[in-house]
Amino acid sequence: MFHINHIAISVSNKKASVEFYKKFGFQEFKSWEAEDGSIKIEMLKLENTVLEIFCYEEYTKLPETAKKIATDLPIIGTKHFALGVEDIEEAKKFVIENNICNDVELKVGRLGKPYFFIADPDGILVEIIENG
Repeated sequence: MFHINHIAISVSNKKASVEFYKKFGFQEFKSWEAEDGSIKIEMLKLENTVLEIFCYEEYTKLPETAKKIATDLPIIGTKHFALGVEDIEEAKKFVIENNICNDVELKVGRLGKPYFFIADPDGILVEIIENG
């Protein structure tokens, strides 16, 4: 009956964020902008996942605590979203070769899945996790 419809994030630079997420295969499919330019919205899609990007002309920066898993997880609220991959080592190689992140720390989670985190241009955490 239910399924995830979309994930929404707010960013400071729509163009930079769209280009970042396109590296992972997201494709633009819909956009909207307020007449006064105060807000821009871009919809991206990766398979059945929709990423809704809000870009306000006047915004508040991401809190420092949200930029690190160790300081973010204890705070109540939505934490991050994850992109699943078949081979975590290939994903790590992709991220490094495409200059997305050079400091990739591969870990195995408490539930036994290998993963690592990267940050988008605004510092929003994105987990890369092996499927299975």
